[in-house]
Amino acid sequence: MSRTSTIKRYRLLLFCLCFAFLPAWLARAEEREVRILSGKVLLAGTLTIPDGVSQAPALLMIPGSGSVDRNGNGDGLKTDLYRQLAQRLAQMGYATLRYDKRGIGGSQLPQEEQNNTSLTQMALDAVAAYNFLRQQAGIDPQRVGVLGYEDGALIGMALAGELPNPPKVLVCLAPPGRTPAIILRENLQQRWRSEGLSPDKIQKRLGDFDAGIAALYYRLPLPPLHEDVAPYFMMPDRPYLQEFYFENPVARLKAVKVPVLLLYGEMDRRVSPKQDGELLFQQARSAGNSKVALKIIPGTAHAFKVAPTGDTQDILTNPQVPLAPGLIDALKEWLSANL
Repeated sequence: MSRTSTIKRYRLLLFCLCFAFLPAWLARAEEREVRILSGKVLLAGTLTIPDGVSQAPALLMIPGSGSVDRNGNGDGLKTDLYRQLAQRLAQMGYATLRYDKRGIGGSQLPQEEQNNTSLTQMALDAVAAYNFLRQQAGIDPQRVGVLGYEDGALIGMALAGELPNPPKVLVCLAPPGRTPAIILRENLQQRWRSEGLSPDKIQKRLGDFDAGIAALYYRLPLPPLHEDVAPYFMMPDRPYLQEFYFENPVARLKAVKVPVLLLYGEMDRRVSPKQDGELLFQQARSAGNSKVALKIIPGTAHAFKVAPTGDTQDILTNPQVPLAPGLIDALKEWLSANL
């Protein structure tokens, strides 16, 4: 065999080996940058479509709280949560659309929209993304569901309960079951206790928190607040918080009639699988939705990553940490039966 032939065969073998070690989702899915018009705002997003599926079932991914982008990064976080979810769902044969919230990443706001970041407007953005996804080539418009994380799950509940053409299914990751203001107050109290603050100091800060909540509720100017409390009430988030803090998740979910999957990490300390998850499950069932399922995933917490001791700093800032296997198993089993 000639030296030239040997080199060609070596290059071909090297190429095949490199291709073989590519992540499975890359070989099985196409990722496409898209723009979604919502009122005067162009939302930047990523449409992921699995190869070999002519009319794919699909999920709109509605992001959770904070200034995070379509992949789940930003605001002190770097988890790649949404990107990893899209990749794993593509392996299962599901298309996904994930997008940057208005004012985040590629979804830049025109000047006249700078203060238009209410929860209602975020829900309208999700409606625009949902309708966009249903119209895309390669997507089965009758098999489009919604997957929401944290307050994105609340928005998903609104879409599933109020749209004339509701999503086929609703997947809620770590949704609050109680009013968010109650959960946040409880989280802050637990944090201050763990920091060793005296009961008197904790009560003083909780008093400030209650004063801030009252000011939001009655649309009054904010009083002076402790520096550990004030960030939870600052502009430009106030229009959003004036709605979000007082949401009633139980009422939202009671209006939903499509199949619902509630997912929680067993070690979640931000929302409670028992208090929030059980509450939503029982209330939805009592409202007549027999297609509601509650799954609590072991070995993970709020971020749904492999986390034997909970959400440590490494878990929240290392995008290489994989999703908890129990989450993938739960999604695969439930989606195959419902979407």
